[in-house]
Amino acid sequence: MDGDLELDSDEELFRNPVHYEPAGINLDLDRADLGVPYGEALMAELLRMRKRVPVEQRGLICPDCRNARGRRVAMYLVERNGVWLASHYRKRGERPISHESDEHLARKERVAKDSEDHGFAATIESSAAEGHARLDVRISGADGIVLGYEPQLSEQTARGMRAREGFRRRGGIRSVWDFASPDHAGVGIVPYVRTPDLPASVIRVQKNPIQIRDGNFVLEEGRCSPSGALDRCPEIAYDPENPTATGYCGGWQRVLVPAHLSSGFARPDDPANLTLTQFIVEAAAGERLPFQRDGQHGWLPVQQWQKYVEANGPIAEEKKRAPSVREGFRRDRCTEDRPASEVRAEPKKRRAGRAIVLETRTKESVAPEVAVDALGNAIPLCRFGCGGPASMSGPEGLPEHWSCRRKYEETHGSADMAA
Repeated sequence: MDGDLELDSDEELFRNPVHYEPAGINLDLDRADLGVPYGEALMAELLRMRKRVPVEQRGLICPDCRNARGRRVAMYLVERNGVWLASHYRKRGERPISHESDEHLARKERVAKDSEDHGFAATIESSAAEGHARLDVRISGADGIVLGYEPQLSEQTARGMRAREGFRRRGGIRSVWDFASPDHAGVGIVPYVRTPDLPASVIRVQKNPIQIRDGNFVLEEGRCSPSGALDRCPEIAYDPENPTATGYCGGWQRVLVPAHLSSGFARPDDPANLTLTQFIVEAAAGERLPFQRDGQHGWLPVQQWQKYVEANGPIAEEKKRAPSVREGFRRDRCTEDRPASEVRAEPKKRRAGRAIVLETRTKESVAPEVAVDALGNAIPLCRFGCGGPASMSGPEGLPEHWSCRRKYEETHGSADMAA
């Protein structure tokens, strides 16, 4: 009964989740229990339907086609190396089903036009050389750079995004994944930018700027202190129960931070801020480069790339992919014997902030900063040990602060000082 079906490409098979109509819920095919109660029993029932029940009667439909186009497009399960994925239902010879919204199409058209206007050839819906990856927009950049622009407005899983990015990376393509939602599973998982969720009519007007809100990082370095260059220590988590607690470690840090959180960021509505058009053109010209550090992806201006390489080391070669640990059929394996990562994803490690630490030097290893007066002479430190440069000479001729002297007198008495 499934013999006349036309399969989606390998990349499209990572569409996840799939909607189960009888229960009105989305199923997560990345999980053995499908993310729902009695999910393993439901999976067994869906597998029994194969080659017995017509595809359109199995209850599986594409949530993207339903949400974006208002269409009911049936789906069915396909097995790849022991992992079950969902494919659109279409007969042999039929064209692939488009599930793209008008906003998705508008973004592709806008980026293609902007790229052409700046001298970079662009093609919509182009396939990569190896045939696995289909690029929403393929941009031919400078010095052989191939840039793939991929707007993502629908739900995806982190696993699916990594797989799709892998297809492109192995094909020598630099991908720019554009997310509108800050909660999208792909944010940070792939080289990304985040732009506002705008209607198609606004996106298609080329004179309307589309601001970059995230994904573009800058490198900052300096002392982690109230008077230093960093706004907050990237390794000290904010404590909501003690909001006035110090957020500085006193050391020296070199970090990557999103541009909108950096010390030099202007107002969000400043026209000088980076736009999607400017970003795409600069990435195609090789003036912005993707980076990966501790599983976090983003983009850096080329001027700061050398500093990043100095702190991060040479770019690691891509590891050879290990075979899937989920060999065999899901229904033939006991949940208790399966690794925990197969049942449900382990919780992400909580970050102290959005900054990515490249290099840290402890407080003891940092050379003390010497304050100087208007003539360039060193200002001695306060005699009472506060650590700051003195503001006056006391009655004994020793450097001090008036406030420090008063605190000392209140605690020890003036007689102690005279002695």
